[in-house]
Amino acid sequence: MTGSIIVKKMSSGKEFFYVHLSYKDPSALKWKTKDIRTGLEVKGNKRRAEALVNEVIERYSYLERLTPAQFDISPEIELCDFLDIWLKKKELEICSNTHDTYLSRTGAIRRYFGPRHTKLREVTPSILDDFFSYCLQYGKVSQKDQSLGPLSVRTVRSIKSILYALFDYAIIKLGLSGNPVANTKVTNKKNSDFAEEMLFLAEDEIREVLEFLAENYPFFKAIAFVGIYYGLRREEILGLKWTAVIYKRKVLTICHTVTGSSTIYKRDKTKTIEGRRQLNLFPTAEQCFRQLKEEQDANLAFFGNTYKDTQGYVFTHEDGRP
Repeated sequence: MTGSIIVKKMSSGKEFFYVHLSYKDPSALKWKTKDIRTGLEVKGNKRRAEALVNEVIERYSYLERLTPAQFDISPEIELCDFLDIWLKKKELEICSNTHDTYLSRTGAIRRYFGPRHTKLREVTPSILDDFFSYCLQYGKVSQKDQSLGPLSVRTVRSIKSILYALFDYAIIKLGLSGNPVANTKVTNKKNSDFAEEMLFLAEDEIREVLEFLAENYPFFKAIAFVGIYYGLRREEILGLKWTAVIYKRKVLTICHTVTGSSTIYKRDKTKTIEGRRQLNLFPTAEQCFRQLKEEQDANLAFFGNTYKDTQGYVFTHEDGRP
């Protein structure tokens, strides 16, 4: 796979850099191309765009790998077995932590359809309607005592989306006449009916929040401070390294993330290419980071050889764990 920088002009007249990929499709045995948007305007961003080429090549390297889409699949395959094939295919296309989320979401599908040995071709809208109703009552398994409880509407709708994509793939591979998920509903309510009210804080209210945390939960004060004033994603806050805090230039660089559920994933990239950015390091933030560094150095001196290697993360436990 090779990559190069090209320029595309939008209808607005603005010009943006794209990464132009050339790769050999293993299924068709021929060369194809794909253009990936960088979000960078042409003026003053050529070096930044060129620096993204290798990252984009790595992100889309799966295009040159063989996938389960080329395996022979029995027309009588069970739903859960086909789910395994589909998840193996998706593993090559999405981030590892997103794949972990898929594995977690599909647990309810396995628990319901696995014991029934339901074949893929047997699934109807009526069967799916029963499954969604089951999930809304018994889809969640307690980690404490293995008791069954309800999954949230949002989670069940996420499972529905996975099944929709699964059956779309089945239409391609097995020639199903239609997607049985298309005409199903989880509930008649909208997502907005389950949404929490958005809360906006005035400056004095923010001060009250930070003072409360400082008194009762000091560990979270700095994390909350960065979240409030910079609006960073959770994985961006936890992924901040001291090398990203550049006091001399008064900037904070966002270029590394930490995510995970059962596994922790550390990446020198953000959720989107546009997420790589520099923010102003204003005086109050600088003071916050300098105080954090003093506390971390004191913890390092206290724990000595038992201090955990953190690879230079800003936010850690007292013993150095991320």
